[in-house]
This record gives sequence, C-alpha cells and structure tokens, in this order.
Amino acid sequence: MTSTADLPAASQLGRIRSQGGRSYQITPDDLLWLARSVRYEGGNKPATAWTYAQRLVLFNNPNLMRLVQGHSQPVNPIWRRDGEKCRPGGPYHGDQRYCSEAQLARRDEASTIPWSRLPQDVRDTIVGWAQGRVPDPVPRATDFADASVSTQFLLRHPDAAVVSRDGNWYLSEGASSAPGQGSRAWPRDYVTIEYNGQSAGPATGAGLFNIPGWALWVGIASGAALLVGGAIAGGVVWRRRRVKPNRRRVSRR
Repeated sequence: MTSTADLPAASQLGRIRSQGGRSYQITPDDLLWLARSVRYEGGNKPATAWTYAQRLVLFNNPNLMRLVQGHSQPVNPIWRRDGEKCRPGGPYHGDQRYCSEAQLARRDEASTIPWSRLPQDVRDTIVGWAQGRVPDPVPRATDFADASVSTQFLLRHPDAAVVSRDGNWYLSEGASSAPGQGSRAWPRDYVTIEYNGQSAGPATGAGLFNIPGWALWVGIASGAALLVGGAIAGGVVWRRRRVKPNRRRVSRR
C-alpha cells in the first residue's frame, strides 16, 4: 500500500454521485493515483479528473484507483519495465515507439512520485475536485487520448463524440463502446461530486454541444479538415496545445 500520510483523510474527501444512484466515496489512494495520472497525462487537469469520475460511473467500476491505473498509460503497471508489455519477452520489449528507456524512466517516476513532490497546482486541483469545488468542464466525457488515437476511436465508433479538445481530446461514448446508451445520452449534470453540503457539476456553458464521430466520415469524404485549429462550439473554446510524449493508447482498446 502506498503511503498516504501527506494526503487528506477520506473524511475530508467527497463522494462521486450519479443520477442513476451510484455513490462512491473518494479515498486518499484514489487521490494520489489520480494526481499522478493528471500530472503525466497532460491536457486539462479538471477535465481529466472529471473524465475519470464519469468513466467510473459509466462502467460501474468498483475502485477509482484501479480504474486510473488500468486506463492511464503513464501509471499502468503493464507498461512498466517489468510489466507484461515492456519486459523481456513482452510484445513491445525494445520497441522504441512504446518501450524506450526514456518512456520507461518516465513511467517509473509517474508511478512512484510521492504526493509531496507533485506540482502544487496539480495537488490543489485534485483536492479541490475531490471536495466539490472544481466545476466539470467536460460533462459526459468518459475517455480521453491524443488527437490521432481519438480520431481512430471516433472512426470506429461514430456514435461517440468530442466534448472538448484541450491538449487531449475528451470524448463521450455511445452504445457501440459502452454499456447501455453510453454517456452521450446523459444529462449534463448526470455525475456530480458532493462534499460537506457542497456539490460540483457542469461548468457554465460546458458540454452544450458535442461533435459526433460520424462527422469525421463526412469530413474525410468531402476533403474537409474537421476538428482542427481553433473552434468555438457552445461557448467552449478548443485550443491546440503541444501534447506531451507518451500519449500512446495501445492498451486502451
């Protein structure tokens, strides 16, 4: 068990709640691993945290820490130097695209960095999120990845949609990739975080419009360049940012 001595206690953290009746108490372990993921995934910090809360609800996952570890490549044990993907005999051992020494060293750091050494803005964001003080900038988003991986996912799942594009692409999912009708059919405030009488939900103007995956097919067919450059949709500004390395999502799908 990782030491959580420097972290807020569970009694100082809120609950993830859904309109479907899910209630999940956030734990110190959840906080640590989520903060590690947010630090090394890049993108929008609140968006990444909220995406994991919504993913927890969509897939009815019993443990947020395990969900983050299984989804986020920088902290995923299978992508460590002794994990099944990169160790000698593993399918990507020695592959410079996925298991270079620089990538392995970065994952070593991401999976072991203590809470006290994480940047202050990351710690402040994650604690604020867990205490219901950070609005949700990506309602309905349940997955994220870099532009190339997201594009391929949207082409395979045209009922998914782009909620926001901010370093990473934040995606809502439809029935083809998620249980039931997926998250695209949810109300904007389907998932909230409650703590000490305070509740956080969607940020003003967030999630009013989604760009569906089928639009990519239209764009390809017409030769249009969709989902690139600066765009304003429903009051949400999409910004191009340089995505940090280690953005592969080989393990996710």
